[in-house]
Amino acid sequence: MMNWRASFLGKLGVLFLVCVASLSWTIAGLAAPPEQDTAPAGTNILGDITTSTTWGLAGSPYYIQAQEIRVTSGATLTIEPGVTVYIWPDGRIHVDSGSAIIAKGTPSQNIVFDRVTPTYTWKNIRHYAGSTSYYRYVQFLWGGNTEGSLYYEGGTHVLNNCEVKNNKRQGIIANGSTVDLRIAGTLFEGNKLHTIWVASGAKLTITGSTFNDPDGDWSIFVRDYAPAPTISVSNSNFLRSLAIYNEQYAVSTVDAENNYWGPNHPSTKMGPGVDYTPWLSSQVARVGITTPPTVTFTVAPDPSVARPVGTVYTFDASDTTDVEDYLSSLDLCWDWEDDGGGCDATVVSPTHSYASGGWHTARLTVTDTDGLTGTLTQQILSGWVPTATLNFTQTTWAQIEVDAAGSDDVEDAPEDLKAYWDWDGDGVWDTGAYSITTVVTHTYSHIGRYWLTLGVEDTDGVVGTQTRAVDIIPPAAAAPVDSSGGMLVSTDGTVTVTLGVGAVSSDAVITHTPWITVPMGYGDLPGDFTYQGFSLTVQSLGGQPISGTTGTYTITIDYDLDYYGNVLGLWSDTSMLRLYHWSGSEWVLVPFTIDSGQLIATTDSFGDFALVLEAQRIYLPLTLHSY
Repeated sequence: MMNWRASFLGKLGVLFLVCVASLSWTIAGLAAPPEQDTAPAGTNILGDITTSTTWGLAGSPYYIQAQEIRVTSGATLTIEPGVTVYIWPDGRIHVDSGSAIIAKGTPSQNIVFDRVTPTYTWKNIRHYAGSTSYYRYVQFLWGGNTEGSLYYEGGTHVLNNCEVKNNKRQGIIANGSTVDLRIAGTLFEGNKLHTIWVASGAKLTITGSTFNDPDGDWSIFVRDYAPAPTISVSNSNFLRSLAIYNEQYAVSTVDAENNYWGPNHPSTKMGPGVDYTPWLSSQVARVGITTPPTVTFTVAPDPSVARPVGTVYTFDASDTTDVEDYLSSLDLCWDWEDDGGGCDATVVSPTHSYASGGWHTARLTVTDTDGLTGTLTQQILSGWVPTATLNFTQTTWAQIEVDAAGSDDVEDAPEDLKAYWDWDGDGVWDTGAYSITTVVTHTYSHIGRYWLTLGVEDTDGVVGTQTRAVDIIPPAAAAPVDSSGGMLVSTDGTVTVTLGVGAVSSDAVITHTPWITVPMGYGDLPGDFTYQGFSLTVQSLGGQPISGTTGTYTITIDYDLDYYGNVLGLWSDTSMLRLYHWSGSEWVLVPFTIDSGQLIATTDSFGDFALVLEAQRIYLPLTLHSY
């Protein structure tokens, strides 16, 4: 009984009849063909591919029963390892602009494009400008009956570890100024005419490939269609008698250094316009493009937040990628404790729960079909979170005493817990470990609101925290002044007020009262946040307020950019500092200069002043916002 594919009787007037279990061919007007074997089960392709489509192994082989089908713009045809595609005699696949073919076979599961009958060949896969393709471990067999089996007019394309064999005419045509074709590790064998025909400005890069077409013409033929193409060939084998011919030798040179040309001198098989020096003395192995996997995975729920022992975590590596392989072709190895004890799971999205508290390291190692690996670890915090209880007493305007007495943990005794302190809430522990009952003292050096944070750590390394605001506001300071002038220094030393001769006409007292929020009833400040504020009041010895001076006086402020950055989390720069004065109806900018860490302002009015950082708020607790 003859093979079903050998029973094809002609290529004109063919009618396909699709049956439940077989595919038969009948030529109109002729006798029925002899009895034949049942065709393999498969999938019939009758029309264009207009949406992204995957041809999987379960549906293989695929029979293209139209003489032309298109992968239309916006669609991607994905072909999985092991798939065979049979193409109608004279059939063709068009890859339109804006579309793509991705066909990634493996060393053990090649993808095959082949003729449907041994009598006739198919035309080609034609890639238009703006298209993309990636072929790996793909065999292109018995095509190219009028043009190359792979025809490139433009776009970006890769042939990686492929085979282009027994094509009736050219194996490849690259003809277009936007063609960017990379070929690596590919075998060209048994093709007729020129193996690769290049023209019209195409860019062609070939590495690690072998040309073995004894019955054909030139392995690479450069046609004299302007503009000249750009061709680079290296570490490849040219085993036929005719290697490279460049018709555009007058304007371009083919870069063909470091290739094997056979036992004879390369000049005996070379046309003009080819730089073949130096060359290799022996044949080299085919080498394709290989890159290791890019490993990524997520963990849910959030692995940085401690949860009770036994919590089930879902791990998902769906976004792990490899240039040469589909995710389904990769080998995944999950190691839940990163102890090197083997693979605890091998699927893309496993689940796992930890039986003990503390930090656990989960490692995913991914191996591709070239044997290259990528790896990634994530930390998972398991266990009950201690309850942190922060106690503090403000013993002076600048000093606090703190302890963590009252903190507890489900799993550990209080004496086994450790307390850490962050004085300003910048996320960095400022102390070592203390007992939770130890009283610790800290003194702040600068006016402001600080976010005192306690961290309580249990024996599993799980930390619970509590944060409380501490307002550091120096008490008011006063100094006598008279017609000869005077000076006032704030209690914390950050503000100096200097009155010159004649600023006030009689004996008086000037008082500096600091604040960190805008007084009630005042209008909005122009900046995002009031860094610090203060009131300057002057009274005569008889108790009468003095609203201004007969001249001007100077206010010098020592500012602290570290407070902006470390405490408030603001991007700070001296160019953003401003000093405003409340006129009674609005905030008015006070002229000032910056010199050596000081803001120096000159004014003739007393009252309320605000030092403002006019910066975009990155992080700022709402209670600190000044309006």
